[in-house]
Amino acid sequence: MELETITQRKWNPFCQDMYPRKVGVSMKRPFHKGWNVIRRITGIVMCLLCVIILLPLLQAEGAGIQTAFRSVLPTTLATSTAELHSDTLAPDAVQQFAREQAIILSTEHAGNHWDHAQLDFYPLGPGTRSWLVYANVGQSPVGYMIISANDQGQFQLSEYGHGEQRPYNFSLLDQALNRQQLDLKELITNGGGLQLRYAPPLLTYWKVERPNDDAIYIDATNGDTLPTGVLNALDRDSQQATKRIKSIRSISVQAVVITPEDSPQVSSLSVDSMDLQPLFDPADNLLWITSKALSISGVKTLNQQWKEHKKIVFSADQQNVLYSGPLPVSGYQIWRDDRGTVQKQYVAIGGNTSVRRFVPLQTLLRDGHFYAVKP
Repeated sequence: MELETITQRKWNPFCQDMYPRKVGVSMKRPFHKGWNVIRRITGIVMCLLCVIILLPLLQAEGAGIQTAFRSVLPTTLATSTAELHSDTLAPDAVQQFAREQAIILSTEHAGNHWDHAQLDFYPLGPGTRSWLVYANVGQSPVGYMIISANDQGQFQLSEYGHGEQRPYNFSLLDQALNRQQLDLKELITNGGGLQLRYAPPLLTYWKVERPNDDAIYIDATNGDTLPTGVLNALDRDSQQATKRIKSIRSISVQAVVITPEDSPQVSSLSVDSMDLQPLFDPADNLLWITSKALSISGVKTLNQQWKEHKKIVFSADQQNVLYSGPLPVSGYQIWRDDRGTVQKQYVAIGGNTSVRRFVPLQTLLRDGHFYAVKP
């Protein structure tokens, strides 16, 4: 409605139809143009005053929120990593733990690039209690790690290796499948599957699922086909273990979340230079099977045995399938604190027909024995 139409009529507060209306348009009380301008300016000024007054309060509130967020971040991290879903490549706590191990490994000598490596994570089933970590600088491999969580939720470096030798090499898988007259691409296309798996203490393997046939299990360090019955039993046991660990994850993972206060203690560790021994194949001379097990309690006694026997074999006897053994003992590496005290001893096994893997000496002593190869 135009303004002239309004001013020609008297306003009666009791008359609802004083003003002409357009159909579908709700009428509002008009104001003089000058008054509208004043009203708008007043509104703008009031908004600006409100912003000026409230801005310091909003900034203080925002700072308080950020402080509160930082204070609960470790708890949030613990909660987010407690579930450890199989569809997550690696929880933040695992990635942080891996980065700290890489920094320690970089202390061996300048230029080994562990501290500058990109870390790629791959969950290892079943139950996703272990993670494979590939370390690369550009296209050049630096090494690998396998990180595991035990039943108490504590992370541990189950094994590691330097250089190009790595478990789960797909060239090795192709060779193993070719011996079985199988093609991986064809298997996947026809509904099969491939899973990267890890069974404590040290079994790295692929589970190759074939459509309308039994699965095949292949050792991921040497390409050997593994016994189906043993691996099926491991699958069943791991499923039970996964059920048991679910009830304690929320507590146990919190215990291993690394806070900034913990970092100096972890970073104070360093590693000695690797001591490597000549490689050999234990199958070339099987007389070690009839020899008596050597008395090994640490790297010191291991060195003494090397001086006397030159070649030493590790065998887990009835559990060799879980170690990909028997294997040559091919070196060691010592981890020390900032006072030079030995904290960890990793012994290298394999390296001739399989991947050279540095594993905790205590793991080997728990399940197996060391034997001298006599000429």
